[in-house]
Amino acid sequence: MREAENIFKSVPGSSQRRLSIDDGGQAGSASWISIRSEKILDVPKSLIEGVSYPATPRWNIDRPYLTGQLFPQSSTPNSTRRSPTSKSIHLEKEANSHRETIKPLSSFSPYVQELLVIEDLLSAIVGIEGKYVFARRGWHKEGNSFSYQLDPTLDASLSDLAKRILPLCENYVVVSQFAEARSHFKHGLVNHAFAAALRAILQDYHAMTAQLEHQYRLGRLSLQGLWFFCQPMVAAMQVLSTAVQRAIVQHASGATMLNLLQKQAIAMAGDNSARSLLQKLIHAASTPYFRILERWVYEGVIDDPYGEFLINENKSLQKESLSQDYYATYWQQRYSLRQEIPGFITSYAKTILTTGKYLNAMRECGHIVQVPSGENGPSSSGHAQQQVLERINVAHDFASAELLNLIKNKFDLIGRLRSIKHYFFVDQGDFLVHFMDTAKDELTRKPSAMSVEKLQSLLELALRTSVAASDPYHEDLTCSIEELSLMTQLHNIVRNGTVTSQHTGPTESANAPGLASGSTTGLETFTLEYKVKWPLSLVVSRKALTKYQLIFRHIFHCKHVERQLCATWQKHQSTVRTVNTLGTAISRSYVVCQRMLHFLQTFQHYMTFEVLEPNWHIMHGQLLNAKSIDEVMQHHDAFLEKCLRQCTLLWPQILKKVDKLKFICLKYATATQWLIPALFRQNENFQQSSSTNNKSKKGYKERRGRIEYPMHARQAAEDSNFKMTIGKIDEEFFKELKLLVVLLSNVSQSEPCLAHLAQGLQGVA
Repeated sequence: MREAENIFKSVPGSSQRRLSIDDGGQAGSASWISIRSEKILDVPKSLIEGVSYPATPRWNIDRPYLTGQLFPQSSTPNSTRRSPTSKSIHLEKEANSHRETIKPLSSFSPYVQELLVIEDLLSAIVGIEGKYVFARRGWHKEGNSFSYQLDPTLDASLSDLAKRILPLCENYVVVSQFAEARSHFKHGLVNHAFAAALRAILQDYHAMTAQLEHQYRLGRLSLQGLWFFCQPMVAAMQVLSTAVQRAIVQHASGATMLNLLQKQAIAMAGDNSARSLLQKLIHAASTPYFRILERWVYEGVIDDPYGEFLINENKSLQKESLSQDYYATYWQQRYSLRQEIPGFITSYAKTILTTGKYLNAMRECGHIVQVPSGENGPSSSGHAQQQVLERINVAHDFASAELLNLIKNKFDLIGRLRSIKHYFFVDQGDFLVHFMDTAKDELTRKPSAMSVEKLQSLLELALRTSVAASDPYHEDLTCSIEELSLMTQLHNIVRNGTVTSQHTGPTESANAPGLASGSTTGLETFTLEYKVKWPLSLVVSRKALTKYQLIFRHIFHCKHVERQLCATWQKHQSTVRTVNTLGTAISRSYVVCQRMLHFLQTFQHYMTFEVLEPNWHIMHGQLLNAKSIDEVMQHHDAFLEKCLRQCTLLWPQILKKVDKLKFICLKYATATQWLIPALFRQNENFQQSSSTNNKSKKGYKERRGRIEYPMHARQAAEDSNFKMTIGKIDEEFFKELKLLVVLLSNVSQSEPCLAHLAQGLQGVA
């Protein structure tokens, strides 16, 4: 690691280097180093479950002298309290018995004592116990701990100087052990890179120690000289030891490790040498992280074997769910941000996420693009992190524009939406008229008795014989039968919170009489389907298509009620041509029919020409100016939400009144179409005999082809039962219509568009 070159200086008589951080280390008596037991066999908490990695050989774990685990021995895995293991106790006893056989330093002269202590200190600097510098082990509730101790018989002046070097030895053991443990596969790429950077520093540290030992062998190194050369290293090793101990405590890996190092560097802002050292470690540790990042923003692929990247991939979500599941969250949750994000890219996190999502969407379409790397662009620093961050916006803009052009041009998004509008908003309704004429008998059956195949064939026939045949996408239109009525489906949607409703009133009783499950027919459950494939399903998802279907079912049922009233109007016309009904109940029935037709035509005109068409043109302009697919999805969803709300589908009380009025209209149409023929059927024989035998009598008149029967026909037109039935229906319709106008007027304060509907219905009421 070339970055480590600046942290060493030349040792006299050699070409090696030593740490360049100024004196700031601990001096004086040796202090205890407390290490939380980092079990090598435990997987860090931040790594994802199910990650497979190569196993570490047992010899690399069980041999403490080889792996640096000698001094901070771990407790047994099943122990709830940290206590010494039998192996560590045995090692401790062996060390104590060995020291008892060694001659004390007091038996030597100060000069010899100095030489012996220097030799042991050079060993302790690289984690090896000596005869007179040995490790003392201890166990605390926070973890295993140890410290280096000197022979108590050492000369006082030499002891004071030697104790200043002991913290360096203790910190080295901590750093060395961490670098060894975090090199195992299971700890992730960031820990691997960080451990490699530590090993590079320790390699130079070992080289410097070898040069010091060489000077000692030549007789040129005193204890004072050793402290002089080690003094700068104490502060640097203390910085490293603090960082790795915090990493052990937090089980840090991935972004957690990078944030920990960054916080440590910020905390050392007053020490330029320490901050520079930590920044170099951050750079080394973040290198694999930025490799993952670069592949994501340039290819849309997550190559993250340990789950360390800021973006989490949920592979269980597939793009096919967009066109099948109403609650599909593929676009939002297939790729999502993790909670832990490196601090230096937090502000770019959402941009990074969307950039890769756009590229991944294009890859799913089989459209491979080469994202410009922007290497020739402006760069404020040669640092790899800065270069990547400066290119993120370039990659995002390119990916966004490329995906949007792909969906708009190759997959003709605008044309598809226009095709859906023709069918679901019935703006070219001749195909629907043909279909309702041919499928009338099938639609009046119960849903369980209907044949979807027959309806589909009739729908295809209607499409081919209407203006819809010119639509290049008309073959993608199909039909289906819903299990629930419109009111029930809307109630479920609003209750589950999947569609935003501004009204929180009760909807349990929203189903109008006569529309219960027992009397529901295909006219209430018939709807259209549209085949949408990837990537258009990003915009026209199952959720969006369901909203189109809700609007279509609303319009379709209104069309059905209008057709029934038109059939009633034709009955009245045929009656008027036969009998003079002026002043009779039939005349009043004719007025009621006109009022109901006026209501339905006004309501449909409001939905089509004041809601759907204006909102469509607004959305069309927004889509043409959109800069990304997310903006397209946002504008499309807002358009559908607004249409649902302004078409009263998200106002349960208003929709309940509208549905009640349609039910009254159907009741009136059914009753009238049955009663009027029944009134005159009983006089049919008399009318026939009168027309053949009594044409010359006084009661016979003929005006412009209309034959009037002033006696029996007049009596039939004034039937009391018919008059009472029409009167009740008229009163009920008038009452419900007035209540609807009042509701619309009240709601118009929060939804101004409904004020136009209220004004249009004022004339009817």
